[in-house]
This record gives sequence, C-alpha cells and structure tokens, in this order.
Amino acid sequence: MTDLFNLEGKTALITGGSRGLGLQMAHALGSQGARLLLSARKAEELMEAQAELNAHGIKADWHAADGSKEEDIK
Repeated sequence: MTDLFNLEGKTALITGGSRGLGLQMAHALGSQGARLLLSARKAEELMEAQAELNAHGIKADWHAADGSKEEDIK
C-alpha cells in the first residue's frame, strides 16, 4: 500500500489481529505509521504475529482476550 494516509502518532486496536484479515490489517495500518495493539484469544499466536510485524519494522503490542467475555476486556 503506498502512502494513502499517514497514521504517525495514532494507535490502532485490532481485534482478531493474530492471523487472517486482522493480521493483514495490522500490516496495512502499521505500514502507514500506526502503533498497534493486537487482541485475540491465543497468546501464542499473538506473539508470533508481533514478531512478524516487528520484523517488518512495525511496532506492535498485544493483549490476549476473548472479546465475548466482559471480564477480559475491562
């Protein structure tokens, strides 16, 4: 994706960010300068996604949570 928009200084929360469309969205937003917070149920997959993004120079943090459980998202 070329420089369609600049997201420097912005943070994006991406649910389902460990794989599939969520991970692809993380790559797209991160390549435009957004800092990322990935959320998904499996910590192991989140760690792998973080490593993949970091290898491409994209800053990403993660939090394992089940979005359908209120106690996980508080």
